[in-house]
Amino acid sequence: MYRSDGMNKFNGSHLFFILTGITIISIKTYPTIYTTIGGRDSWISVICSGLILFAFAYIIITISKKNNNFNIREIYCTALGKTLGTIFLCFFIFSMFLTLVECSSVEANSMHVNMLRDTPPWFFIAFLIIPAIYTIVKGRNSVIIVTIVAITLIIIAGISLAILTQQYKHIQYLFPIMGNGITMHFVGSIVKSLAYLSSFSIILPMLTEFNDKNSLRKYIGWTLVFIIQLAIVSTIGVLTTFGPSRLNPIYYPKTIQAQLINYFEFLEGGELYVLFQILGGWYVKYILTFLSIDMLLEKFNIKNKLIIFIITALVGISAYFCSANTILLFKLLNIYLYIILVNYFVIPLIVFIIYHFRNKKALENTK
Repeated sequence: MYRSDGMNKFNGSHLFFILTGITIISIKTYPTIYTTIGGRDSWISVICSGLILFAFAYIIITISKKNNNFNIREIYCTALGKTLGTIFLCFFIFSMFLTLVECSSVEANSMHVNMLRDTPPWFFIAFLIIPAIYTIVKGRNSVIIVTIVAITLIIIAGISLAILTQQYKHIQYLFPIMGNGITMHFVGSIVKSLAYLSSFSIILPMLTEFNDKNSLRKYIGWTLVFIIQLAIVSTIGVLTTFGPSRLNPIYYPKTIQAQLINYFEFLEGGELYVLFQILGGWYVKYILTFLSIDMLLEKFNIKNKLIIFIITALVGISAYFCSANTILLFKLLNIYLYIILVNYFVIPLIVFIIYHFRNKKALENTK
């Protein structure tokens, strides 16, 4: 489904758009899962989770670089053994499948609840997953082009929206800062916001396709700085607009925030910015996750385009049931966040560390 020759590799500029596409849209669309427990200090919890993610990425890339191995299948199977490594990679693939369901479910439900109430969620699901088939079948280059164009426009829309909503923000909603100190709720907010950001690991199966692996740490480092500040600014934005008590009952605060825009009793239409961010952002995350699944299956020598249609059908059916009820969807999203925290963050961290020491010991024994 994609070629692995030297002319068809990723480069550093691609990395910025890929990482931005897979990590930021969730935290911007439905942040109330962690703001509900973090309250006015949720933005500080995002800072903490961002620093943890930064350390995680540094460890993963450093281990891969020192051992000159960026193949996630080889790393898992060397660290855990072929059978157990394959099992945990299946968990990783399952988590990416759940991410596909998240993309289609949240996009459909948010549009149905806030924008087009009379349009059923299944229409939005079909509007996402069917065009995505075309993009994915066309190959990696098609996915990258769509990602670059969409993320560029989404960033412009995000900056415009931040400027237009500035007059509706009240900084006093953030005070007193850490008024209750470090509590279990604050720690829980860190854990849940880290779960959002752990989607970073979707890029792991793609690492073998970067042509300049020596510069990966630099590119990932600067990209994560951008992503983390974007997550912090987004969280502060909704907190200062609504305040913690008014924010938490809102499922999708960005869409409500955009509806406040009104200049000169004439200039409105803030929903268009959010509409573009939601549709474009979830579409990009969907096709990038699909590409990552494709690349990981390729490492198992599974090369059949029929898989794209099978996965798409399963995603469509799952998303249909998940998006039908908003309360049910958010209960499932709470569970989903814990699943991906384990499979995108905890297990990869442990596996890469085990791999480093096992490989180091093996190299010493061969000397």
